[in-house]
Amino acid sequence: MTEMTRRTLLRSATALSAGFLAACTTPRVREATPNSALTTSGPARTDGSHRAPQGELYGVGVYNTQQVADEMRYIEQNIRPLTGGNAKRILITGSTAGVGQLAAAYFLRRGHTVVAHARNAQREADVRRDLPKLEAVVVGDLLNLEETRALTEHINALGAFDVIIHNAGEYGLPTEQILNANSLSPYLLTALVDAPSEQMMYLSSDLHLSGNLKVDELRSGGTNITYDDSKLHMATLATGVARRRPELRVNAVAPGWVPTIMGFHNGPHAPDDLRESYMTQVLLAEDTYPGGQVTGQFLFQRQPEDRVHPGVYDEAAQDALLSAFAERTGVPLS
Repeated sequence: MTEMTRRTLLRSATALSAGFLAACTTPRVREATPNSALTTSGPARTDGSHRAPQGELYGVGVYNTQQVADEMRYIEQNIRPLTGGNAKRILITGSTAGVGQLAAAYFLRRGHTVVAHARNAQREADVRRDLPKLEAVVVGDLLNLEETRALTEHINALGAFDVIIHNAGEYGLPTEQILNANSLSPYLLTALVDAPSEQMMYLSSDLHLSGNLKVDELRSGGTNITYDDSKLHMATLATGVARRRPELRVNAVAPGWVPTIMGFHNGPHAPDDLRESYMTQVLLAEDTYPGGQVTGQFLFQRQPEDRVHPGVYDEAAQDALLSAFAERTGVPLS
């Protein structure tokens, strides 16, 4: 697809408030959550909390599209391990479906160590079946800030990571839930989880262009944060953290409008390349990004994005957002 076509579709989608462009996770399925904010590793649990995976392998029609399942099989059949070492230990939030799961699968095939994150015990069972070589799965629902805080403790108990990818995100929920899952929880994970040794990534979206930082809304305790606002938060959080933590490489990544379940949330149209949606994360993590070891940038499918909200690179806006997050959560960013 040409850049003109992609941009034309983007403008049309934005005008229609088609918030599925980011394609970070599947739309929320209402499931019971008897085990929240746990860390598990090794084989599936045999106590009363064990859940059977949903559907067939890769959950087509349940939590993944056929396109994602086909790409999972492509990774399994074609990707070979790294040569010469340099394997990383990587945490990916929201990695039980879609782009996050594809990235996790690719990293595992390359020989990296991967810890996945699931929202509840059901999704934990699903990803354990789909990706049996995971080192561990951490469980916690980012809609609930208390679960997020508990989740950070369990992540820290697992030890140090080289790379953390903040992939999790929600779409189509009330604004208070969007605020918690897409803005406040990633901030808490950033502030409370021990920093990785090399880099962090935050998944954003082209729809951040329609967003507003709404710093006063955050400070006042308000909840009127739209999906577009939250994706602007993620991009600005990334660039702000890059300034605050210069020893790390920190970037925002837009995966594009791709055929995940989230991508099809408003209809069966997703024109961007599914493989490209996770390859930027791979190239950054493996230090093979074509632009070198970049930091503080907004990237789209291997390239610097040329259409970025002015707040993303505005240092005053970055500081205002970080301050508002700290006030709202009671947790400053060190």
